[in-house]
Amino acid sequence: MVDARLDFVFLSPPHGHHSTALQTATSSDDQVAACAPLVNLLGGRVVATWLDPEISGYRRDRPGLRGLLAAVEAGEVDLIVCESLDRLARDAEDVAWLGKKLPYHRVQLHTISEGRVDEIKFAVAGLMGAIFLKHLVDKTLRGMEAAVLAGRFPGGRAYGYKRVIQLDAKGELVRGLLAIDEAKADMVRQIYKWFAGGLSSVDIATRLNAEGIPAPRGGEWNASTIRGDHKKLVGILNNPLYTGRLVWKR
Repeated sequence: MVDARLDFVFLSPPHGHHSTALQTATSSDDQVAACAPLVNLLGGRVVATWLDPEISGYRRDRPGLRGLLAAVEAGEVDLIVCESLDRLARDAEDVAWLGKKLPYHRVQLHTISEGRVDEIKFAVAGLMGAIFLKHLVDKTLRGMEAAVLAGRFPGGRAYGYKRVIQLDAKGELVRGLLAIDEAKADMVRQIYKWFAGGLSSVDIATRLNAEGIPAPRGGEWNASTIRGDHKKLVGILNNPLYTGRLVWKR
């Protein structure tokens, strides 16, 4: 779900007739070279670049995309050039949103893959994006279930445990292997002792913060991190992982 790199490059023609924007898939040089023929056909030249490295194309809040849209809203762009529509947006809602926003600002979108992207292509791209996302979710869930059936942790983080790096016979990373992090495990045991001794989750969080012990994600502890939810099986006091049980499809 993560794009290797997302670059936005604004282009403007020699005589200021219109401006265009170019977005890259691998690197600035590669993408500019790939889009150069289309840019030349449109009579454009590069004037600015925005980068969104290692950020998912499903996120609408990407800094580069926000910069591009700010230029669109400011009237600095009336033509966008990129490799394909999914380099700008992948979520069906975001694709539909762009399909309304760009025409509203009288901005055209041209891609190497689709040519000029009109209303029909926006609609088709939104549908295909939704189907792709559904398949991706299904595939991810199958992989997580396979990990659980093999006795491995399906994902996420668990305070008191650390990730184990191990390769299989093919040299690929075996996911979901955990080992006890003794330093933090002692703190988990202490939390259970305090709770068994009558302290509430609020009392425990207050005590941990007073002793300057970092919370699982850094910063201060709060009661919900300790207490969690017994129905969702989250939180240190309600996570069955601390009793040696992996729970799937709760």
